Amino acid sequence: MPGFSDLSISRRRFLQVVAASGVVAACTPSSNNSAAPAGSPAGSSGAGSSGAAASGTVTVSYPDEAGFKPKYVEQAAAAAKAKGVDVKIELEKIGDDVYYPKLLLRLDSNDVPDVFHFGGGSIGELADAGYIEPLDSYVAQWADWSQYPDAVKSGVTYKGKVWAIPYGLDMRWLYYRDDDLQKAGLPADWQPANVQGILDAATAVKNAKEANVIPYALYAGPAGSDGTADHAFVPLLWAYGGELQDSSGKWIGDSPATRKVMAYYQKAYAGLSPQEILTATKPWTSMREKLGNGQLALLFEGGWVYGGWVAKDKAATEKNVRYVLHPTESGGPSFTIGGPGTCWYITAKSANKQGAWEFIKDMNTADIVGKLNAEDPHPVARKDAADVAEFKASKYNLDATAALEKAKFVPPDPGYSKVIQAIQKATARVAAGQVAPDEASKRYTDDLTQALGADKVTTA
Repeated sequence: MPGFSDLSISRRRFLQVVAASGVVAACTPSSNNSAAPAGSPAGSSGAGSSGAAASGTVTVSYPDEAGFKPKYVEQAAAAAKAKGVDVKIELEKIGDDVYYPKLLLRLDSNDVPDVFHFGGGSIGELADAGYIEPLDSYVAQWADWSQYPDAVKSGVTYKGKVWAIPYGLDMRWLYYRDDDLQKAGLPADWQPANVQGILDAATAVKNAKEANVIPYALYAGPAGSDGTADHAFVPLLWAYGGELQDSSGKWIGDSPATRKVMAYYQKAYAGLSPQEILTATKPWTSMREKLGNGQLALLFEGGWVYGGWVAKDKAATEKNVRYVLHPTESGGPSFTIGGPGTCWYITAKSANKQGAWEFIKDMNTADIVGKLNAEDPHPVARKDAADVAEFKASKYNLDATAALEKAKFVPPDPGYSKVIQAIQKATARVAAGQVAPDEASKRYTDDLTQALGADKVTTA
């Protein structure tokens, strides 16, 4: 979700992040963890076996501002305790943007949790740094692994190994306010004919001069965080037939599709999308709120935000908020952006990997996955969880799950965090009117080259 770009996890970068965010380096002690040498390769300790008896103590660390997970974590901890594993829970009521730098500093030390909970988009970086344990030997003996579709397994696989267990998957929608669009003369249950159709609808809203209604919100620049990439640039790039990487894994800079994306940004920021997105702190917070209350007509955002609107005003949301897949330049096939969502990891330095695995299994039963995703709407990671009564009672949940059949996934390449920063720079230049689209596309190539090296960048 837009909120925090994945970070480069060198120690120098740790300190930069901490200095910028004001995060205190000290973390809560976890006495049961071993003092394995920093930088040990993932899985090198060999501690634990998926067939071994569970015992001892494990520490589980996770952030949760919304408050959906704690009761289920407690339930899983009780189940693990019944099998001989005591679980020490470290709940941090903070956002991912604050939690992640703290976690990285902790993983770089000898004071690590056995289990932690974070976005699957960080798998590549965490694995390459040697911070997380591969789970292949565990899932090989876990019958429930057969309930996870191949696409889900692929989403948590990096360099041929499984690194995390997801519970709810990410997807995105083009949301729109049916009431705002109808006031602008568009039909009920409007559908965009193509990408240009989004701008056309936003223009109609602008021309209707509805009081206190923003036509469209398109994330751009550093302030948009990873939403600038995943909820704006990337879907547009794919809509115009472009790709992030070529077949050899090089990142694509200047291309016909990239230039079309930049031209789209230029049009969007010529009076349709608010300039405040470029400068506001966490602009997605206000944009989500405005769409929920009818003050924003169009927004491509995470599927998970729908639950917040329903919680605030279920009747008004179901009446006025519509959602469709992202259109392409030609109109179809439309698509969504999928992702492994937030996942459970075992740290490579854990002294009790078997106990950690027992907790993860207990946290990811069909019942817990179904009920948790019913409360915090996401498509379920395991198929049988969709049969949980609370989950299948919601049409929205079923729609979001079905949408994953049309999902495209961002590659789990550790370099993507640097690509996001280049995307932020490029979109900011166009949105602020500093450069023309073609020049922005060329400078995007330069930024990628500077960040990743010339050998990892190409043009099309």
